[in-house]
Amino acid sequence: MKRRNVLRVLSAAAVGGALVPLTSNTRSSAGTYGLRAADVAAHWDFPEGAGATTREKVTQSTNPINYVFNKAVYKPDSDPLWNPKRDADGVLSGALLFDGYSTWIARGAAETTLPTDGLTVEAWVAPRAFEWGDEGKPSVIINQQDKGARRGFCLGVGRHGGWSFEIGTGDAWHTATAPKSAALAAGEWAHIAAVFAPAGGAIALYLNGESVAQQTVPSSARLSKADVPLVVGQHNQPVVINGTFKVNMFNGLIDELKLHGGALSGAEVKAGHEADLKTFSGGTIPKAAMAMKRSRYEGDRYRPAFHFTAPEHWMNEPHAPIQVDGKYHLFYQHNSHGPYWHNICWGHAVSEDLVHWRDLPVALAPTADSVAPDGVWSGASTLDDKGLPALLFTAGNDSIKPNQAVGLARPADPADSDFVHWKMHPELVISQQEDLDVGSDRKVRFGDFRDPFVWKEGGTWFQLVGSGVQSSSGTDLGGTALLYTSTNLTDWTYEGPLMTGDVATYPKTGQVWELPTFLPIGEDAQGRRRFALLVNPAFPAGPGEYSSKFTFYWVGVWDGSSRTWTPDDTEPRLLDYGEHFTGPSGMVDDKGRSLVFTIAQDRRSEQGHYDAGWAHNAGLPIVLSQRADGDLAFRPVAEVAELHDGAALVHIDSSTSLSDANAKLAAVKGDLLHIKLTMAAGDAAKFGLDVLRSPGDEERTRLFYDTSAKELGVDRTKTGNVSSAVPDLGIQKGPLALADGKLTLEVFVDRSIIEAYANAHRSITTRAYSSRTDALGLQLFGEGSTVTSLTVWKMGGMAV
Repeated sequence: MKRRNVLRVLSAAAVGGALVPLTSNTRSSAGTYGLRAADVAAHWDFPEGAGATTREKVTQSTNPINYVFNKAVYKPDSDPLWNPKRDADGVLSGALLFDGYSTWIARGAAETTLPTDGLTVEAWVAPRAFEWGDEGKPSVIINQQDKGARRGFCLGVGRHGGWSFEIGTGDAWHTATAPKSAALAAGEWAHIAAVFAPAGGAIALYLNGESVAQQTVPSSARLSKADVPLVVGQHNQPVVINGTFKVNMFNGLIDELKLHGGALSGAEVKAGHEADLKTFSGGTIPKAAMAMKRSRYEGDRYRPAFHFTAPEHWMNEPHAPIQVDGKYHLFYQHNSHGPYWHNICWGHAVSEDLVHWRDLPVALAPTADSVAPDGVWSGASTLDDKGLPALLFTAGNDSIKPNQAVGLARPADPADSDFVHWKMHPELVISQQEDLDVGSDRKVRFGDFRDPFVWKEGGTWFQLVGSGVQSSSGTDLGGTALLYTSTNLTDWTYEGPLMTGDVATYPKTGQVWELPTFLPIGEDAQGRRRFALLVNPAFPAGPGEYSSKFTFYWVGVWDGSSRTWTPDDTEPRLLDYGEHFTGPSGMVDDKGRSLVFTIAQDRRSEQGHYDAGWAHNAGLPIVLSQRADGDLAFRPVAEVAELHDGAALVHIDSSTSLSDANAKLAAVKGDLLHIKLTMAAGDAAKFGLDVLRSPGDEERTRLFYDTSAKELGVDRTKTGNVSSAVPDLGIQKGPLALADGKLTLEVFVDRSIIEAYANAHRSITTRAYSSRTDALGLQLFGEGSTVTSLTVWKMGGMAV
């Protein structure tokens, strides 16, 4: 039940013990006789629990709720997000959930009348996460402000849960800020109140009915109203990222939001809080139910179903995979505020089979007074000497240079098999040193130091950290993976570069290497251990055209005792030719498999991300091994078969002509498919498979093999490109030698993502955003070729 607002007559308001007379005929500078402090000028109690509008109680006006899916672009329309209605939650039943980037409420500048000589703003809020705080601006709960003109007011939340109230008096801008001890906690309800009482000479802040801060203001101060809309959940003057995303927005639940027409006393704030408590079951503040929900995207024609995605908003590379007691844990770079890169923390999911994943709360987030106040970027995991997981992460701290270092985190509760909560080690475990020895007449690229990868051999842990190497004069020579060792995970010894690239000879390998991943793939004839080194090239010095497109690798011999890595050759090789496969991370599981996880870039425009509400997804986990020629072999994990939804739709197991095979494929329509195909080239110049094909061939994505060029490729000249960041999708390809003239493809179509693995040696990862709803077909092409085998399955979803 919602508590009915009761108007109380004040004879005086007390701020900090000072009684300030308030009279009923105090005239405001706005020209209207002022409301008494107990009178409510506006009240949003969000009783609806559903729908795209809410009623403001004082005026009984209906306010639209702005929300991205009110008029959805890629899915059916759906309502803004609401907390479930429960009687046990009392006044907090049915609160509105602000998604952090698209949810806000606005009303006209003249719709709310406020006195100038006193104001109280109060609300129940439960932040889901905290923004970075661009330009020092808060994530707004409610505001009607023009700070440049020193007019209006703002109640908002800052970085790490700090919160503040700001008032413009025309001649000055006054700010009261809660101390760290009164910071809001992510995921928890809190009642906050801010009182502007110039007659008492102060702005006072209250948390859960208790005074937590005061800021002196002149007794002559008066609110100078800003002639701008009054907005809930969004800043009147926000910072805009990528030309699209307005930040300084609230992310979480808001309820019982009130503007009082004067200064409430401390006693009244406390009494109001206690009255609210009585509406809760057992008098206990309820839990804030606001977990991210995948159901928000139901019906999205492009959102993958069986590739891992974040439950909402932005993700980039998955990383730090680890297996503990048979359970796989995967972390990933995540922004819970919206589908754009910012406010990066570690998302977390768990699986027992690598293909069905269960979402867990954020594992690590930027935290005040920690080693990572400004960002928790990619990293790795390992088991400590007690068999418990430990996370090594890139700690972001903009107050130091470089702002990237390596931090350590351990489970807060080792008995919790999900390892939901983590505790950061109080000190950095590795900081980049400017004088690192990276070779004669060379220096490390100081300031680029990120993405640790960790493994253990015997009693020693080894760690790689991505960076770059320059000449002593500052010319970029190439990326590098810096090697460190430790016997306890907290004290690390620098050993030197594992390997350094050559960006002049191979410009696509970048000036910096990110996400170095180093995994065993077998032994050579002499019994020496062979490893693969995978890197993600970065281009801080440009050109941008190569960014986030490639993963390169080398194979060679690793000797842990001498700390030496001897690659077979220095020429880098591409794993994937589709220019969407990046961000490797890896682990060795209890089956002895070297597993690699990647991010599949979605290559959408920023407006496409905004309209969709999500960005990027992981590639399928792959298994690395060694080919007979010593090169790297890889294929998807066998567990993908557990995602098959029913029996095979098509099955051919003997030599078949293209026309006969296509006749069987004609009945297959879908964008959730797993295809295993072997074709004999015969005398075909080009042959392969079209997926997401419309009946008249107006749209399709073509996976092909060019026999004369000996190249595997993808032709996207007819691929749908709705929301794509570039208009010309083109053709991407690379070398592949066939064995016995046969091409074996394992293809996965998951709405907008297409993955094709060729002869367990190369792959194509790409995207298709079909404009046609009938682009769901399959067709083989290549006159002169034949089908040796073909099986097609429908696929189910990855969520548990």
